[in-house]
Amino acid sequence: MSRNLRRWTGRLAALAAAGVFAVAAGLLLVRSPFKGYAGESAIVEIPFGTSTRAILETLERERVVRSRHLAYAVLRVVFRGQSLKAGEYRFEGPKTTEEVLRTLVEGKVVTYRVTIPEGLTADEIFDLVAGKGLATKAELDALFAQPGLFEGVPAGAPSLEGFLGPDTHVFTRSQGPLGIVSTLVSSFRRSLPDRFQERARALGRTPLEAVTLASLVEKETAVAAERAQVSAVYHNRLRVGMPLQCDPTTIYALRRRGLWTGTLTHDGLAVDDPYNTYAHPGLPPGPIANPGAAALEAAVAPADVPFLYFVAVGDGSGEHRFAVTYAEHLANVALFRRARTAQETASLALR
Repeated sequence: MSRNLRRWTGRLAALAAAGVFAVAAGLLLVRSPFKGYAGESAIVEIPFGTSTRAILETLERERVVRSRHLAYAVLRVVFRGQSLKAGEYRFEGPKTTEEVLRTLVEGKVVTYRVTIPEGLTADEIFDLVAGKGLATKAELDALFAQPGLFEGVPAGAPSLEGFLGPDTHVFTRSQGPLGIVSTLVSSFRRSLPDRFQERARALGRTPLEAVTLASLVEKETAVAAERAQVSAVYHNRLRVGMPLQCDPTTIYALRRRGLWTGTLTHDGLAVDDPYNTYAHPGLPPGPIANPGAAALEAAVAPADVPFLYFVAVGDGSGEHRFAVTYAEHLANVALFRRARTAQETASLALR
């Protein structure tokens, strides 16, 4: 073998050895978990429309992966033909480059659970959502005034009040305000009882009026067995032309005007607001809260009873006494006052 041939053979062998070493080193880096950020976790937000190159640069800058170049190679080999999804991601503890990329390929974004009980107002619901940092109150309030944007909200609804479904919701930051409110409205639609609109019309009510009535039922009683009876009282009053005189509507009117002090007074009952059913006959223009499925059912299935009045028992149970005549009602009011006085006396004695 000539001296030159031996020289080139040696160089090729050295290059081959170097190549094997480089591949081995690369495989080691790929398979070795990495955590370059200082805290326990790192939050990385990828806006919609971000290019693959920019995403990998962000992961490197946030010290979630060692190298954007290495990450690109893994993406081409392991996830060939798949794309990285936008959204908010949380990374905790050391992760291999493949594990990091798989999180983005599968879109395993950060989720936020928000539990919304029955009977909250839209303002209270939006406070819960804004408190999670998912949207600003101003953004949500702007959508509140545009019910026509959302499918399933009855015609004529003055706002989204009443049409934000109570439930435990799972939101993502990438949904944005419009996506979050759309989810809430979709939840309302799912909570409607079977044939809700048909049953409402059979009672002489539009779908909007039926949801409005359901919101009154929701705010008046938390006792399941009473919902159909409370519904009957309001249906009966509407039928004979009596004012509804529903305290929660007056409270809602005062809140709308920034006048609510926590106590319902005679002046409050006289406030000139369309939601005040002491000052204005019939149902208010729209719901005063967001009712649950049980209250919606009661609105279109009132009990077959002649009651026109009800008042709390006054013993803290949340139950009510119902009456047909005003004289019976006054007797029940007297019982309520005695029960309240007894409660207050017992409370003072314990101090």
